[in-house]
Amino acid sequence: MKRITVVTSDNKIWNPEWTYADILQAMIYGKPFVLDLISEGPDLDSLGIYNFLSVKAQELEFDLSKITVLTANALEQHSQIKIVYLPPIHLLDNARDYITDVPKHPNLKHFGIFIGRSNAQRLHLATYLDRCYKSQTIMSYHLNFIDDFHTSNIGLEDLIKNYGIQDVRDECNFIHQCPIRIRQDTPVVIDKSLPLNPSQQLLLNDQEYFAQTYQDFFVEIVCESYFTGRTFFPTEKIFRPILLKTPFIVQGPQNFLHNLRSLGFQTFSNWWDEGYAEDPDGQQVQEIKKLLDTLATKTSDDLYKMYVDMSTVLEHNYEVARSLTVNDFTRLLNETN
Repeated sequence: MKRITVVTSDNKIWNPEWTYADILQAMIYGKPFVLDLISEGPDLDSLGIYNFLSVKAQELEFDLSKITVLTANALEQHSQIKIVYLPPIHLLDNARDYITDVPKHPNLKHFGIFIGRSNAQRLHLATYLDRCYKSQTIMSYHLNFIDDFHTSNIGLEDLIKNYGIQDVRDECNFIHQCPIRIRQDTPVVIDKSLPLNPSQQLLLNDQEYFAQTYQDFFVEIVCESYFTGRTFFPTEKIFRPILLKTPFIVQGPQNFLHNLRSLGFQTFSNWWDEGYAEDPDGQQVQEIKKLLDTLATKTSDDLYKMYVDMSTVLEHNYEVARSLTVNDFTRLLNETN
């Protein structure tokens, strides 16, 4: 059976010409084929793939039941196309490398945010933290203008076209500072022969030092990989603060926290309003900024007391993450579809 690899980031296919050409070739000859999302979790409806398949199947009299989709999106579904769910347990396994004892220091900064590849939402939130709460934030932002991996997806155009932000001067001033690394005293060596992308290599090189930074801030702003449409694809980005016993705010798809709780995790509605997680992409970032404004008014003593108060939740999440299995992800799939 023909396997067609579909390379994506949120709401974008990176190889659309090859992808659609391969799909059309298989349809023309009436052959069954597999769409392999390479263990990623986009919403195929938002990507426009289902519409393309439906139109071409009607034109070519092709049976959609001959198509199989391999995806890490637990919410993916289609009435005719076969969906095979591949739980992202490997990403949790990767994050388990961060299991270490990093107790919080009493004199905490407020926020941590760690970005590899840029996009509109990440750029807007990081710029806001840099402009308004720089002294209260620990940040890395690996955008590098000499590397195609980064320059192909900065996010300025999307901020203007999709989010109506006409004044991007702050974002431009911010990216002028990039790349921002937590550890500036070590040389950056990227080996392009490795399967890891530049951001993953930097994180791997700084892993031990990076984990120690979690002692110094209160809450991580996690920017998940896929957030458009109907998707739930938790990555190492969310598992990392959980395993390092750190509270989190998630910029992700609508209802991400609800689905995370369905896996057995607890979140932080006892300490702040988590209504932002029920908002769609366009509104969510603005609501997160309001939450950051509220938390920024807290003193270091306030933050540390809050951290101690939520220690039971943090310990619970740590234990859930340590014991989570493929069967837990599969159970979630059965509950949501």
